[in-house]
Amino acid sequence: MLPEAISLLRRLVATNSINPLFPGIRREDVIGGETACGAMLADHLSRFGFASETVAHDPERKNTVMRKSGTGGGRSLFINGHVDTVAPFRPSEWLDGNPWSATIKDGRLYGLGSTDMKSGLVAAALAASALDAAGVRLKGELQIHAVVGEETMSHELGTSSVLDAGFGGDAAIVVEPTSQPRPLSVTAVSAGNFNLQIDVKGYGTHSGNRGPSIRAGGEGNAAGVNAVEKAMLVVQALQQLEQEWGITKSHPAFPAGIFSMVPGVFHGDAGVPSVGYLAESATVGYLVWYPPNERPAAIRAEIENHVHHASQLDSWLRHNPPVFRWESHWPVFDTSTDHPLIQSLVADRADVLGALPAGLAQTHSFNAVCDASFIAEKGIPVAAMGPGDLRCAHAVNEFVQLTEVSDCARILARTMMRWCGVA
Repeated sequence: MLPEAISLLRRLVATNSINPLFPGIRREDVIGGETACGAMLADHLSRFGFASETVAHDPERKNTVMRKSGTGGGRSLFINGHVDTVAPFRPSEWLDGNPWSATIKDGRLYGLGSTDMKSGLVAAALAASALDAAGVRLKGELQIHAVVGEETMSHELGTSSVLDAGFGGDAAIVVEPTSQPRPLSVTAVSAGNFNLQIDVKGYGTHSGNRGPSIRAGGEGNAAGVNAVEKAMLVVQALQQLEQEWGITKSHPAFPAGIFSMVPGVFHGDAGVPSVGYLAESATVGYLVWYPPNERPAAIRAEIENHVHHASQLDSWLRHNPPVFRWESHWPVFDTSTDHPLIQSLVADRADVLGALPAGLAQTHSFNAVCDASFIAEKGIPVAAMGPGDLRCAHAVNEFVQLTEVSDCARILARTMMRWCGVA
């Protein structure tokens, strides 16, 4: 990997570009980091014939678009990557006690955003600069988009904003980390997910009423209902449904069991039980992963119907049903593995890393979500392929193998030539 590319990656990782909408983050503490990362990439690529422009739905969070015109007669391609990161977990435990150290050790570069996903953008820049250095001119236009907002699904501030501004191409590659199950896997499909909040109503009374509210001979619901305990019945019902999903929800591109309902926030109204009353309300939050071969509306209906039927078995929930708040939806992307873009990436990966053994799948699922979904919604064929392993993304001591960055650049350079054509 070229020293200047390593230097660029280190500077990007050393820049705090936490998404200012991330929970618990003060905007004034982090604003400007995303814009600075885009400017670094633009400055680097300006030496290789790229012009740059910015798109800013939020004036303080600029998306950077780097463009190099083709000679004509070829297909256009754009590379997409986000520059925002999550907030670091347990900062003191990171290497050198600093999530932005950009330390290199044993061939790995450590730091927040190294895998997710600044290294992917550097790989794209390295590929483009290598073509320029080799005197290769593409027929089709090449663009690289450094976008904001992905970590909080703020695509309307980032990727969608850029596309709506008129930038884009005939195909796209999102350089998210795909080195799982094997290095630089070509991925053509992702699951969808929902952010779901379920509100459960109780009947708040003095905690001394708990006995008569639940024991034989007492007044039952008239004495009080603890919403937290009723919410636990909802959780148990969805755990049962999730077990069923392990059999009923499948897709040939995905490992078994990935389609699931992950409970997160669980809370009752403040003060229980310290101020001595039964909870009046409770909320449980879920991240719901569903397969790309099922309709989102059908998934929502299945969950609501299952909880409804379970509620009929409870004397309180039967008359006070849980309320569902479907707060966000991240759609799937699903590109045919026969599409020329996917076939090109598969062939170019084989050229660089060697062909996969016979019998192994040539493409894989992306077992998270990314902005490829919002690119696909615009009707643009898209794939995800980039350096880094999702298993260390967002984690303490996130890192990327430097060899993967250079290997990714070699694959991308080949795909740029194959897709766009060489003059």
